[in-house]
Amino acid sequence: MTVPTLLAARMQATLLAGCHMALVMLTTPLWIGLLRWMATMMEGERRPPDPVAHWRALRHAWRQPGVRSAAGAHVTALAPWLALAAAMGAAMLVPSFSIGLPCGDLSDLLVVGGLLEAAFVALVTVAFAAGLARPGHAGLRVVAGGLMLQPVLLLSCAILGTCLPDGTLAGLVRQAHVADMNLVRVPLALVAGALVLTGVEEGHEAGARLFSVMLEDLAGPDRAVAQYARDLLAVVWMMLARDLVWPESIVEPDLLARSWGPGPMGVAMLLWGIHMLLACGCVAGMRVFVLSGQRHAGWRAGLGLLCTIMAGVLLFAGRGAG
Repeated sequence: MTVPTLLAARMQATLLAGCHMALVMLTTPLWIGLLRWMATMMEGERRPPDPVAHWRALRHAWRQPGVRSAAGAHVTALAPWLALAAAMGAAMLVPSFSIGLPCGDLSDLLVVGGLLEAAFVALVTVAFAAGLARPGHAGLRVVAGGLMLQPVLLLSCAILGTCLPDGTLAGLVRQAHVADMNLVRVPLALVAGALVLTGVEEGHEAGARLFSVMLEDLAGPDRAVAQYARDLLAVVWMMLARDLVWPESIVEPDLLARSWGPGPMGVAMLLWGIHMLLACGCVAGMRVFVLSGQRHAGWRAGLGLLCTIMAGVLLFAGRGAG
C-alpha cells in the first residue's frame, strides 16, 4: 500500500470512528427514553413518547449543585468518569453501521465484555465509597445480580471463538458478507439473547430504583455522568446483540471501491436505528412480561445461562451433523 493510500485509509478510519461515536453518544438517551416509554406502555400507561425527556433529565442532573461526602470524595470524583471512559471504549469496539474503525482487531467479545465489566465495577464502587448503609446495601444487591454475567460471558466467548474466523466482531461481519451463516444463525441469536438478559438492567422499575439508591452520595455532574455511563452500558450490550443477530447489515467499506459512499452508509445507519428500536422493544417486553416482579434477578441469570448452554449444544450438534 502506497503512502497516499495509507493516509487515505487512516483518514477514512478516523472519519468512520467519529461518525460512529457521535451516532452512539448522541442517541443513547433517546434509546433509553424509548425503552422506558415502551415498558410503561406495555404495563398499561398511555402517554405520548417524549424522545428528549431523558436528555432533559440528564441536563437537569448536570446543573444541580455537586455534592460528595467527605469519606469517599476522592473515589466518587473519579469513578463515574472511569465508568464513562470504559463504556466509551467498549462502544468504539462494537460496530454500529460499519467496520474499518481503528482498533477493529481488538473488537472481540472478551475485550468488549472486560471494558463493560470495568464500567460496571466503577459504578458499583461509587456505592461503597462513602461507607453509607443504603447505597452500600444497594451496591451489594447489584453485585449479587451481576455475578452471573461472568459464566455467561466466558461461555459466550468460547462459543463465539468457534463461530468467528479471527475471533473479532469485524471478522464476523466479513464472514457474513461472503459465507452462509445459516449454520450458526441460531447459536449466535441465543448468545445475543443471553448477553442482553444478563447485561442490560435498564427497563425494569426495581433496577432503576436500586441504581438511584446507589447514587445517593452523588449530585451534579458526577451523578449525571454516572447515569449516562449506565445508559451507555445498556446501549452497548444491545448493539453487541444486534451485531450477532444480523451482521450482514453492517457495511464493510473499501477504500478502492467506487460503490462506497454516502448511500450504503446512510442505509446502514437507518438499519442500525431500526434494529436498536426493535432491541428496545424486545428488552421492554422481557422486563414486563417475562422478568417482572420478584423473579426479575433470578430469572435474568437463569435464562441467560440457559440460552448460552443451548447455543453451545446447537452449535456443536450442527457441526457434528454437518
